[in-house]
Amino acid sequence: MILFSFFFANSILMACMFALTVAFYTLLRNVEASKLRDKELPFVTILVPARNEETKIGRCLDSLIAQDYPNFEIVVIDDRSTDATGEIIEGYAKSDDRIKFVRGKDAPSGWIGKCNALAHAVGYASGDWYIFTDADTCHQKNSIRDSVSYAISNKVDMVSFVPLQELGSFWERVVMPSLLSSFLLGDVFHTVNDPQAERAYAYGQYIICRRSSYLALGGHQCVRDEIVEDHAIARVFKEKGYKILVADGKTLYRVRMYTDLESMWQGWTKNLYSLIDSKVGNLLFILVLLNFVLIAPFVQCLIVLNLWCQGDISPLVLNLTYLAVAQIAILALWYKRTGDHRAGIAWYNFFLLPLGGLAVTCLYIHAAYMVLSGSKVSWKGRQYTVNTSKTIQPVTNASLDPALDAASGRAREAKD
Repeated sequence: MILFSFFFANSILMACMFALTVAFYTLLRNVEASKLRDKELPFVTILVPARNEETKIGRCLDSLIAQDYPNFEIVVIDDRSTDATGEIIEGYAKSDDRIKFVRGKDAPSGWIGKCNALAHAVGYASGDWYIFTDADTCHQKNSIRDSVSYAISNKVDMVSFVPLQELGSFWERVVMPSLLSSFLLGDVFHTVNDPQAERAYAYGQYIICRRSSYLALGGHQCVRDEIVEDHAIARVFKEKGYKILVADGKTLYRVRMYTDLESMWQGWTKNLYSLIDSKVGNLLFILVLLNFVLIAPFVQCLIVLNLWCQGDISPLVLNLTYLAVAQIAILALWYKRTGDHRAGIAWYNFFLLPLGGLAVTCLYIHAAYMVLSGSKVSWKGRQYTVNTSKTIQPVTNASLDPALDAASGRAREAKD
């Protein structure tokens, strides 16, 4: 009877999870094709921070140069890369006068590197609207036209777009579907779009904002020490009374955040605990949900299979079988529904979910430990100590590889 109660309770939990996921996607705002004429579209500055992105920055810039938009400029800042990123950007700038190449400066103590780079880059921007997008993105030809038109028609001060995630390697296909789907339950009904609701966040890979509003609240300087700077700046916008929205960006752009397990582990470690508000209660809830939804159905199938192999065909076993099959069916439907924002996934990757659940469980625990223990997290040659306030501790600016950093500095001095 205890076994049946567990199977039944987990089935109810999974049905609720699936219903909430359907609600998330049903209520997610769509971006329609622009109906504005060229003369109605404002001058736009696209700002791209890049650090050690030599394998990605070319694709990003190619997609931005090809935009179906009448008047824009691109400000690309090399955030003190130690690879060939700067040289690649410089080459693009020489071949297209719409591109401005900016060399980054050291981040002052207490500044996140990305915030420092963007605060610097904004000084070279001339647009009435700013578009902040990452170097690992690739934009459809209609991206800027449709997104700017959406912002104007909805009379917003800031809007960000949910990306289509590209998953290429084995570990991306294991970790990312489970991890990204766990975020959906954070705001199922998109209260971020309700001006009366407190919740505020943004998808930092693609943010559009009015120049006047951005400068009025202090730009990225006001969130300079926030480890999740996109969520933080959205919160400031909303607290100051500006209108923010989140919309579906799968028709606008795609992003490949990580290409291997090491970079993915480091990237999520630095901010994953902050994304759940650095609360132990939220951590426990996520871990329970991950294990009961992603792992338990497969375990229950093994239990039922074992009972059948033992020759047990009692009514209890039949009922357990029905529940186990129902759970796998619900999980398959959930996996298919969340696939709208994933590229590179095949149907058989569904069977990686238990491994994904275990990996994400370990990742959440590790991220929480790094914050609670005061340990330093590493990202692209920089180290940060993140506290439970979701900010970094002021430290002296230091590279993980001082010799490499010094060599890079000397090379820049010689070039300049």
